[in-house]
Amino acid sequence: MTALTFPEQLRELADQHPERLAARDGNLTVTYAELNQASDALAHRMAHAGAQAGIRVILMADNSAAYLAAAVAIWRTGAVLTTLYASSGPDEVAYALQNSGAQLIVADERASGLVGSLDGHPPVVHIGNEIFSNLGEATTFRPRQEIQPADLALICYTSGSTAHPKAVMHSHAGLNNGATAYAEVWHLSATDRTIVCLPMAWAFGLVTTSMATLLAGGQVLILSRTKPDMIIDAVSKLGGTFLAGVTTMFVKLTERLEELDDQPDMASLRFCISGGEPRNEGVFSRWTALTGCPVHDVYAASECFPAVTYDPVVDPVPVLGSSGKVAPGSQMRIVDSEGREVDTGQPGEALWKGPAQFLGYWQDPEQTRKVLTDDGWYRTSDLARMDEQGYVFVEGRLSDMIIRGGSNVSPAEVEGVLHAHPALRSATVVGLPDEHYGERVIAAVILHPGVELDTAELREFCAARMAGYKVPESFIAVETLPINSRTEKVDRRALKAELSKEGSRT
Repeated sequence: MTALTFPEQLRELADQHPERLAARDGNLTVTYAELNQASDALAHRMAHAGAQAGIRVILMADNSAAYLAAAVAIWRTGAVLTTLYASSGPDEVAYALQNSGAQLIVADERASGLVGSLDGHPPVVHIGNEIFSNLGEATTFRPRQEIQPADLALICYTSGSTAHPKAVMHSHAGLNNGATAYAEVWHLSATDRTIVCLPMAWAFGLVTTSMATLLAGGQVLILSRTKPDMIIDAVSKLGGTFLAGVTTMFVKLTERLEELDDQPDMASLRFCISGGEPRNEGVFSRWTALTGCPVHDVYAASECFPAVTYDPVVDPVPVLGSSGKVAPGSQMRIVDSEGREVDTGQPGEALWKGPAQFLGYWQDPEQTRKVLTDDGWYRTSDLARMDEQGYVFVEGRLSDMIIRGGSNVSPAEVEGVLHAHPALRSATVVGLPDEHYGERVIAAVILHPGVELDTAELREFCAARMAGYKVPESFIAVETLPINSRTEKVDRRALKAELSKEGSRT
C-alpha cells in the first residue's frame, strides 16, 4: 500500500476485502466495507455540522464499532480528532473545550447527557451502532481540502504530573507509522482477532491495538469494559488471538480464572502484551500456566511509540523483568543527569525517537520544550537500563523515585521483589515524608485469602534480595489498591494520599 493516512488505507482494504470482518461488537459484526461506508456516512453528517480541515472535533464515547467509524470520519473531513474519555467529568470536558477550541462534539448516548448539561457547548453529532443498520447507498466522502500526511490528526489528552491533562499532538503519518510498526513487530495478520478492552480514547486502545490490527487485515473484538468475564468470553467463545492490557488487568484476569471450577478454553490466544505498569512476574507465571500464553511487554508513551517491545517470534518467552528490545524503526539513548550516555547495564533516563513522534503539546510550547532535547529526542522521565543483549529493563518513573537519606529507591525494583513472595497477590511501593531521611519506603500489599500479614518475614525476604535502604519500613495490608478507572493502572498519587491519612498504621 502507498497510502500514508489511516482513512486511505481503510478505503483500500475495503476495496480489496469488502466481506472480511473488521470488527465485532457484541452481536454486531462489521465488515471492512461496512466500516468504510459508515465512516463516509458519518463524515457527511459531520461536515454538514461544521467539521472541516483544521477544526478540532471532540470524540467522547465508550468503545464501540461506531467509535472506530467516527474516528475515521473525523479524519476524512480533515478535522482534528480530539479524544476524551466517556467517563470525563464536567470540569474535564469544559477544560478540553476551552483548551482545544473544539467547534463540534461527537458523542454516544452516555456522553451526550453530560455534554447537554454544559452551557454554551458547541453542536453535537450523536453516534451509535445503529449507523451500521442504515447504510444504504452511502456515497464516498471527499473533503474540500486534500489531507496531507503531515497534517495534525490527533489531540489526545493524557494524565500526568501537570495540573491539567497534557494535550499530545500527532500527525496522520505518525499515527499510520506507529500502527504499522506495531503490526509488523507483533506479526499481526488477517487471522488475528484482537481483543480491545482498553479505552479507544487512549492511544493504546485506538492506535496500538485497533488500528494496528485493521492495517494487518485482522478483526477487532470490541469490549466496552475490562471486566474479566467479558475478556475470558472473548477468548474462549470468540477465539481471540491477541490480548493487550495493563498489569492490573492481568492480575484480575488471573484471579478470576483461578476462581472458576470449569476452566474455559483459552487455546486460541497466541500473544499477550502488558504495558503501562511494572511487570508482575508472579502473576504472569500463573497466567501462563492457566492459558499456555506468556505475557510479553510493551514500553512506550503517548508522545512516542513504539519504543520497546518484544517480537514474539524472536523471543517466544519474555526475559524476566524486561520490557523487550528497542522496536524496529525506533531509537533509544540512556543518559545521566548531564545528558551523557551511560555504560551498558547502568541506569539512566530513557530518551526516544520513534515512528510516531509527537508534534508537541497543543497550546503549550513551554512544556514541549521541557520534554524535547534540542536535537529532537523525547525525554521520558523514566529510569531504565539495557543489558549486553539489548534487553531493556524499566526501573520506574523518575517522578516516582523515592529519595531516602540521599539514596534513590525505585518503587518498581522493590515491587518486583515483593511480587515474588508467595503470600502476596499484589504490592505497590510509594514514598511518604520522613523528617529525618526525607522519605520512607512504604509497601501496600494485598495478601492471598487466609494469609496473615507477617511484616518481619516480609522484611527478611526483602533484605535477602536488595540493599537495606531499599527495604520497606512498613508493610500495610489493604483490601484493594486505588485504580484509575480509565486506564486500569494503580493510582500511585491516590495511594500516597490514602496512606498519608493513615500515618498511624505505618
